[in-house]
Amino acid sequence: MKGWSLQELADRVGTITKQSLNKYEQGLMKPEGTTLGLLAKALELTTDYFYRSNRLQLGQVEFRKKAKLTAKETDSIKEKIRDYLERYLEVEGLLNFQHTFNSPFKDDEGRPSKKKVTTYDDVEEAATCTLHAWKLGINPIPNVIEMLEENGICILALETSSSFHGLATHVSNLPVIVLNKTDTPERRRFTALHELGHLVLDIATDDEKEAENFCHRFASAMLMPKEVVEREFGVERKRISTYELIAVKQQFGISVQAVMRRLHDLKVITAGHYKYFCIKISPNRQEVGLGKYVGETNQSYRFQQLIHRLLAEDIVSDSKAANLAGMTLSEFRRELMPTNE
Repeated sequence: MKGWSLQELADRVGTITKQSLNKYEQGLMKPEGTTLGLLAKALELTTDYFYRSNRLQLGQVEFRKKAKLTAKETDSIKEKIRDYLERYLEVEGLLNFQHTFNSPFKDDEGRPSKKKVTTYDDVEEAATCTLHAWKLGINPIPNVIEMLEENGICILALETSSSFHGLATHVSNLPVIVLNKTDTPERRRFTALHELGHLVLDIATDDEKEAENFCHRFASAMLMPKEVVEREFGVERKRISTYELIAVKQQFGISVQAVMRRLHDLKVITAGHYKYFCIKISPNRQEVGLGKYVGETNQSYRFQQLIHRLLAEDIVSDSKAANLAGMTLSEFRRELMPTNE
């Protein structure tokens, strides 16, 4: 979960040897209750985590080549995803929920399908169809995470390596998007919609870079449809002011860099103009001093709401609810339970 070696974990706990941990891992020896408590504290888990028998099988999990993550970091991220989804699905099971993905594209029998795309025009059309299918219109999407969850996608935001930004996978019929909680709001919004592209588009290329570009284009078109670009900037420009870029960033929740790429893709600005901008912005990739979007949450609240529903209907105890939330009972009461509950 933390990406530590057995020796590093032993050092963190202080009273357990690497050899004992190895035996626990191989099932040759079972830790006592106090030992489990120490391990849970070091790993920032609940002891309930160690008693799960049927581990969830993740679908295909692909990390982008540019992520430059170590093997430990990728294993840690996968385990965090598995842990969260096991708890998420248990909560839905206790509530007898039938999870449904409201895919914007369906086959002849009404089942979720992917939209085949071979050109950037196809991608633009797919984004337009998605906006229409989900009744989003062309106005700014206030909260991308909430919008995706309302359409049946499970969102998990992790505090993890800055080299990781996002991925998409499936668990049975449950589509999952994982984001980096520490990214800027604009980056999270763009990444979430980029990963949505991986979930709903059938990209007709084996070139990973081209596939990523298709998903970039899809995310941009979701955040700023062509009609909006022409309304805000016109169809052809020689110069774009910083004021205009900041205003659009704050209204639409899309980074200045993504806006300029969108203008380049739609040929509102020339390739030379865009290249000059990229050189100019390169020392300030974090866009410090260039505004900020304030409407996006950095985490999912649906899971918390479901846990509180379990409590309100007396389906689980406070202690079980805390385990499902991945917290100790005291943490759960302090962070998620108002004093009048």
